[in-house]
Amino acid sequence: MYILAIETTGPFGSVALINEEGVLGELTSADEMNHLKDLLPMTGRLLSHAGVGKSELSYIAVSQGPGSFTGIRIGVATARALGQALDLPVIGVPTLQSFAYKEERDHGEQVVCGILNARRGQVYGIVEGFMEDGPYMLTDVLQVITEPVKEAGQPVIFYGDGIDAYEEKIIAILGEAGMSLDRDFYFAPKETRYQNAGAVGRMALEKARAGQILKYNDLHPDYMRKAEAEQKLEAGELPICKLPKQE
Repeated sequence: MYILAIETTGPFGSVALINEEGVLGELTSADEMNHLKDLLPMTGRLLSHAGVGKSELSYIAVSQGPGSFTGIRIGVATARALGQALDLPVIGVPTLQSFAYKEERDHGEQVVCGILNARRGQVYGIVEGFMEDGPYMLTDVLQVITEPVKEAGQPVIFYGDGIDAYEEKIIAILGEAGMSLDRDFYFAPKETRYQNAGAVGRMALEKARAGQILKYNDLHPDYMRKAEAEQKLEAGELPICKLPKQE
């Protein structure tokens, strides 16, 4: 069984090939937000280097979101197109849940906290085993860490671009609760901090074994909330909404 995994919800697009033995190969775009240009060429190089033909693939897996709205659309559309063209089932992987499938847990039984910046103090967040993935205020996520997670005595490792946006605030709030950086909580280094196709593939492998697969046309993005432009349009805050009425 071979699974081709696609990740485009973060700043760097990536593709990975995985089977029952683990990740066989992974390629990541060198440039940020270059998903549309790099995705298919990287896929071709990955399969060629692994010596695996498209006809040997069993599933196409993709990170469904949340994350970059444009990136989500590109990834899901590509997975659907490959599923249709190759007549393969597809596997949708929740982006935040995939952080728990990272390989880097160097400090014991860490609790994974994934946070993606949703701006204005908001994040798409998850605290493994304590808080389901969803849209939250950053302070709500940190409260879970300073209360039940701290009480459980487990260290926390943070992933996602929410670290970049809120690092100082996280250190301050957790510090007020008596938690120290590099003792009670850790920030994943930048080279492993963001979403990646290898983690998507590991989660997809579990879902495949559990029979959690879809037809290509049943795969849909998970934005978790409407885009800012859509919210403003509905609220009548866009300039186009403020034009005088035509008589």
